[in-house]
Amino acid sequence: MTPAAALGAGGGRVRGLALRLWSSTWVWSTGVQALQSGISLVVSVVAARLLGVAGFGAYVLVQAGVALLAVLQYQLVSGPMAVASGHRTRTPPYFSAVARGALAAAALVGLAVALYVEVLVRRPDMLGGAWLPVAAALFGAGFVAHDSAKRLAFATNRPRLAFASECARHLLFAAMVAAAWFAWEIDTSTLLACGGLAALITVPIYAGTLRARVRPVLHRAVWQHHWVLGRWLALVVFVSAAHEQLVTILAGSWLGEDAAAGLRSAQILLGPLLVLMTSLEYIMPRRAAQRLREGGEAALIGYLLRILVLLEVPIVATCVVIAAYSADILRLLLGADYARFSGIAAIIAIGPPLILARDFAVICLRVTRRTSSVFAAFAASALVTLVAAYPLIAAHGVAGAACVVILGHAVSTAAVLFLTARAALRAGR
Repeated sequence: MTPAAALGAGGGRVRGLALRLWSSTWVWSTGVQALQSGISLVVSVVAARLLGVAGFGAYVLVQAGVALLAVLQYQLVSGPMAVASGHRTRTPPYFSAVARGALAAAALVGLAVALYVEVLVRRPDMLGGAWLPVAAALFGAGFVAHDSAKRLAFATNRPRLAFASECARHLLFAAMVAAAWFAWEIDTSTLLACGGLAALITVPIYAGTLRARVRPVLHRAVWQHHWVLGRWLALVVFVSAAHEQLVTILAGSWLGEDAAAGLRSAQILLGPLLVLMTSLEYIMPRRAAQRLREGGEAALIGYLLRILVLLEVPIVATCVVIAAYSADILRLLLGADYARFSGIAAIIAIGPPLILARDFAVICLRVTRRTSSVFAAFAASALVTLVAAYPLIAAHGVAGAACVVILGHAVSTAAVLFLTARAALRAGR
């Protein structure tokens, strides 16, 4: 082969690879997740700097309430749509019905968040407090509407539109915050309102989806099907993923905004680790299934244990460093006022190694189709969290709240590891 021909063949392979990446839904999905998680950390740091401890605490409490409701909305509206559209091709009226439901859910979330903020968060002396319920409603409705719009774009085979929407939302948010910062003083209400208004960038997705007409009978059929698909998953995800937000809300309600700010500032330090661990969800289940298919359950467990040990060593080392130097890192990253939460960061730093071990055990149970007891394990963890929350927070304040978070992770991890070991022993007989 001549050099020119080799160069042409190499160029063709590069173009083919680029085309496959450009057309890969997985690549765009990973990009959206990485962008969302990374920018969320950056926004938290900016909010902590701009708002101060009390204002940031109020911001965190609103976010925690929205996160709880968004989990339920996803499992009942957007999540079942992904499953249903994966089973067979769905018609435009189906997606139009889902879009209408998603917008209705976003409006309900906004109203619920406004009521929650008015009852538990807002104080008369809070800067911008009079507008806080309105801004929180806008933020909650916008967050849910944008999240549903992204999932609609993926379900209708428009992954690049979902990624572009995510990028545009963050750019619009940054522009609005910068304009507000130059025009007047930034407070919690302003920051939340900017986040909600930035979700208007999803209008083109909804405009294209809502064109199809939907008959009332289709509305009923869609929501009956979604309810069947999502009701138990909503409960599972709620008890497994919501306890940190719940503890934050309880601590903030009982102890004040400073407690919520302390918990969130500690979590910010561990954010890059948690983003890394979340990204494994796109890779590990598929590779674990391959090991099970090629070598059986022994190969699967051996593979998961090797990867777990390889990851746990640097993660534990990183958590030890963060715990040891948390005061300096908080002072440098968020400001001097946050250095007093270094003890909270040291407690929260226990969490990532536990979460990683639990996630790998859940992958093993999911791949081997032994997920029936996972809900019981997470439900037990949620029950322990609820029972321990009041005495620990009442006795030890925000440090007690951090201990409740770690206790919930420890119980669920121990239960899931026990289930995995028992299943492995039974399979080996």
